[in-house]
Amino acid sequence: MSLVTVDTAQVLESDRLDFWRSTVCDKFVTLDVAPSDRSAVSGRVTAASVGGTHIRRISSVPHRFERTERMVRAADEDYLQVALARRGQTVVQQDGREAVIGPGQFVLYDSSRPFRFVTRDSFEYSVCLHPKGALPLSRSEMAAVTAVAFDGRRGVGALLPPILSSLDRAVGGELPRSVQEAVAHTIGDLFVALVRSQVPEVAPDNLHIARARAFIRRHLGDRDLSPAAVASACAISTSYLNKLFASEERTVAGVIREERLQGAWNDLRRPELAHLGVAAIGVRWGIPDPAVFSRAFRARFGVPPSVHRAASGR
Repeated sequence: MSLVTVDTAQVLESDRLDFWRSTVCDKFVTLDVAPSDRSAVSGRVTAASVGGTHIRRISSVPHRFERTERMVRAADEDYLQVALARRGQTVVQQDGREAVIGPGQFVLYDSSRPFRFVTRDSFEYSVCLHPKGALPLSRSEMAAVTAVAFDGRRGVGALLPPILSSLDRAVGGELPRSVQEAVAHTIGDLFVALVRSQVPEVAPDNLHIARARAFIRRHLGDRDLSPAAVASACAISTSYLNKLFASEERTVAGVIREERLQGAWNDLRRPELAHLGVAAIGVRWGIPDPAVFSRAFRARFGVPPSVHRAASGR
């Protein structure tokens, strides 16, 4: 939860370009980072996370940031992101659309598809990366609002700047997990409001999907969570639930598995849970069999959970 600040002034001038590229990719998602003047790179990033949602502020000289199709295929980063311009003008491209944002304006964009940011001068953004799996939104809803300029001074958009500014101040200290989760849910609700302020009301089928996802998130620690249990909670048949999810990125079982593994991935990085064994982390997320947990984690992230924890310094 602590606020981390990284500045190119911390390293020798000859190392700044590589240092800056590494910093941006580490704190955001994998990107092609191309400053307009590679011989005079300067930049600053502040970063914190709350309940799996990442809060960032970045400032630098003119740049092009691009996420290519190859980068998307090679990574597992799956966020709906918002970038609020604090300074400078930026052209944002995604899904065949192009938006120009300046101070007080913002865009939503999706890390699971290519995008490009081109700044016209020095810039500063506040950025929030929220896990898509935690949002009760369909793929079509999210795709309808990428690279669309929002006005952060009126309408629903006016809610975003003060929240991001307050988060910059609030995340500097340690918060209990329950508080972090509540804050993350509040951010998620704002994302939903922003998306649905631009797209038509969701169809009844999508309401079932939203209810199913919400039930799954509330019961991830229940080892008996299953598609049948989710369908029962939504008062529909399992076959109809599976039919609804056929148009989604994952099946019902796939959503349950992904949410559990993402939760475990985050918990293994948390210093306050270092006293818990790897198997206990699996139990927390509804996977009580250590061997099953280890195999599933390795298949999803490429390393065993113990190696991930060690690499996180916990």
